[in-house]
Amino acid sequence: MKKIILILFLFLLCLACYYIYKVTEDKQLDIVAIGDDIAYNPYLDNLNHDFVNKDYRINDLLSIINYNQELLVGGKTESIHKLLKNADILIISIGMNDIYYKLNDSSKEIYTYLNDIINKYNQILQKISKYDYQQVYILNYYNTSNKNNDIFTYINYKLNKITNNYNYTYIDLSKILSNRPQYHQNNHDFSLNSDGYYQIFKILVEKTKKT
Repeated sequence: MKKIILILFLFLLCLACYYIYKVTEDKQLDIVAIGDDIAYNPYLDNLNHDFVNKDYRINDLLSIINYNQELLVGGKTESIHKLLKNADILIISIGMNDIYYKLNDSSKEIYTYLNDIINKYNQILQKISKYDYQQVYILNYYNTSNKNNDIFTYINYKLNKITNNYNYTYIDLSKILSNRPQYHQNNHDFSLNSDGYYQIFKILVEKTKKT
């Protein structure tokens, strides 16, 4: 009788181990994108982009995280903190709207303005750094024209520096998207077309393979 119980116990134990293995093996990575619509990528499976909005500026995203904003999604309430906590991979793009707004503004003090963006970006990274991720991808800024290159060089240098401080992965979009009209929806803003998003997708896949 004891032998039968032992065999049954071992059988159930093996069955449980197999179930855990299959669940782990089949689990898809939870990928979360936050920020402006450059963070969203239509080629990525299992991508949550509930907190992506094409009009978001740096203050918007910082406020959303600070106040743990909630959204009603599919009849369920979802908070930004819960989403960040459960993410395996996080993709962030924020600040493009801020930069292009300033480029169209005649006021001075552009570098003070850029430093303020970086300061607020750093606050965002401080907030998310309390969570554990397999990867955090920070998408940098790209220029749609040949003008103001010094501005983009400056802010990307600053962004790369704070990204490294948190050991996150800096994605240099400027190398492939700057002054490349074939990747943009039009010549008036930085919005991407499907080819532009595919260029980002290829970079993300390559970076993920190396981890």
